[in-house]
Amino acid sequence: MLPKQEALREQIKQAKTKEEKTALYNEIYELQYTKRLLETTVGIISGSPNTAITQGTLQLAATKLREVSLESSRRFDGIIDEKTGIIIRNDSYDSSYFDGVKLGGVRIDVNMICDEGRCVDNQDGTYTYIGSRDYPSLVDIINPELNKIASDLYGETGGFQPTQGMWKLNSIKIPYKVGSFSDKLIESFAGTHDYLGGQIWGWYDEKGNTAKKNLFQEKASMVTTVVAIPVSAPFALADLVSPDLFEVLTKIGGQ
Repeated sequence: MLPKQEALREQIKQAKTKEEKTALYNEIYELQYTKRLLETTVGIISGSPNTAITQGTLQLAATKLREVSLESSRRFDGIIDEKTGIIIRNDSYDSSYFDGVKLGGVRIDVNMICDEGRCVDNQDGTYTYIGSRDYPSLVDIINPELNKIASDLYGETGGFQPTQGMWKLNSIKIPYKVGSFSDKLIESFAGTHDYLGGQIWGWYDEKGNTAKKNLFQEKASMVTTVVAIPVSAPFALADLVSPDLFEVLTKIGGQ
């Protein structure tokens, strides 16, 4: 991450409006595109043009798909707990990636969280969680230990997008921290995988949340999610590793 990007991330935390945040995110991404182009140019000049062009192209594509995924994730203004004031949005948790947003994991499912009158739909685009007898707080309804249906909110890689990241291996959950290798690895996949495995297939609604699906769509979304992992891997690898390591890996792969 560039120092200027880090400073812009801090400004985003202080920004009052979505428009201000959008302008700051645009600056962050402009810096990232410039960084990748310069790295590619240096690689070409230093004597590894084929590797530099390959990695640079994949990096630029990964950056663009992450930008698209972030834009989609930011459409929804969130669910606010009436009692505690806790807010969850698809961009509400941090990552160590250059834009500072955790995009790994499953997006918000408003239908599941707000079913049976648990929420009020506000005019400003937000929902207020008023709760129910069984799930009085927003934290309760998204807790798989209390609500079995909530387990669907947590993917194998990343968990639930608005909350701390985790690996989910059947019943075993392994949380990870911002800045950890798991955080960097999952975020390197997140944008490309999100776009190729979900967004282009219509698995998100107009607000960027998990769309309501019929049985066929549920099965199909499971397939696209799995297939998108190997498809996303070259983009993630190019974005995650150094040029020297990428060159070694491409040579190994070419043998």
